[in-house]
Amino acid sequence: MPPRDVGPSPSGRDRGRRSRWFSVAGSRRRSRPIARATRCVAWGASVTAHLLGIGTATPSSTLAQSEIEDLVIRLAPPANRERAIRGVFRRAGIERRASVTFEPSGAAPFFESSGKRGPPTGARVDRFLGAASKIAHEASVSALERARVGASEITHLITVSCTGFAAPGVEHALIASLGLRPTVRRTNIGFMGCHAAINALAVAKAFAEADANARVLVCCAEICSLHLQFTDEPDTAVANALFADGAAAAVVSARSSTDEAPAITATESVVIPDSVGAMGWRIGDHGFEMRLASSVPDTLAANVPDWVRGVLDRRELCVRDVSAWAIHPGGPRVLTSVASALELEESAVAASRGVLSAHGNMSSATVLFIIDELMRTVASLPLVALAFGPGLAGEALVLEQR
Repeated sequence: MPPRDVGPSPSGRDRGRRSRWFSVAGSRRRSRPIARATRCVAWGASVTAHLLGIGTATPSSTLAQSEIEDLVIRLAPPANRERAIRGVFRRAGIERRASVTFEPSGAAPFFESSGKRGPPTGARVDRFLGAASKIAHEASVSALERARVGASEITHLITVSCTGFAAPGVEHALIASLGLRPTVRRTNIGFMGCHAAINALAVAKAFAEADANARVLVCCAEICSLHLQFTDEPDTAVANALFADGAAAAVVSARSSTDEAPAITATESVVIPDSVGAMGWRIGDHGFEMRLASSVPDTLAANVPDWVRGVLDRRELCVRDVSAWAIHPGGPRVLTSVASALELEESAVAASRGVLSAHGNMSSATVLFIIDELMRTVASLPLVALAFGPGLAGEALVLEQR
């Protein structure tokens, strides 16, 4: 079968001013520029998606962990567990966190004006769209700039969040604020938790490898601080001590303008047997509620190594071949347990601990912060990203030079 010509490669000078005439509903009209593929692709030929660029953003208001600790104790005074709760905050491995609900002064009027159990869920979710859209826009602008891709070239938009809902949602806000084409294909990945960025990259990889014209923008935006809980239950104390607000975006395409862009060579999933009760995220009357068993680190340590070795074996790799690890910091114990089980040096999780310390756990956005940090500082492949969420479920991503 003859090769399919999907268009010549544009020069850097011409890339920003491509245009095409096409017919819409029987009429001929001028459209926004349509991205064209850079090479001929034979029918049935194998193409590989590449990660072209990552951008990150957090709210401008940040507080030291010690200030948040005092604020939480003041908002929801524990009956007789203050010492234990303060210990949870101090062992979290976090220096600062960003939040749309806290002010630099340490005040939190959104929570301080609410009742004994905090604002109702409706009031919390009402604040989600505006706050998430703002940092989603900032992260996306940064990702597009670093990928050297124009907004008009984006063909697919994948949005991710587990901390709020709205329709029209963040995807519509991004179409308007970034100037994406109204025909952009939209996909939303909702309520999957901390590993959802890898789910989104798996979908982006499928889009990019199925269509040589595809340029996919992935954006994770999480406003975790909306769901601060006014109880002293152990699960709640851990969530209150860990979670923060942040957004991260990535551009994925099978067309890479540079040999330096890493290839997404594999994404894989696992559901760990007999662990369904270990972690959960549910909608309560006063925000979203975390369920987190103390056994999670040990459960991951017992199950992750065999799964990861299988993922690597299918790429003809082994643990010692991996140059960089982006392990989602569900908490310091999770990092320690997973690293120990995989027999990694402490330096292998330094980037994960660094992101946790500087930003807290931003749910789905966090692993992209870590990958971004590794690509800027280590810049060595292969890179393996791991993240875990309700289920217990794990997601893995492999980046290689291709």
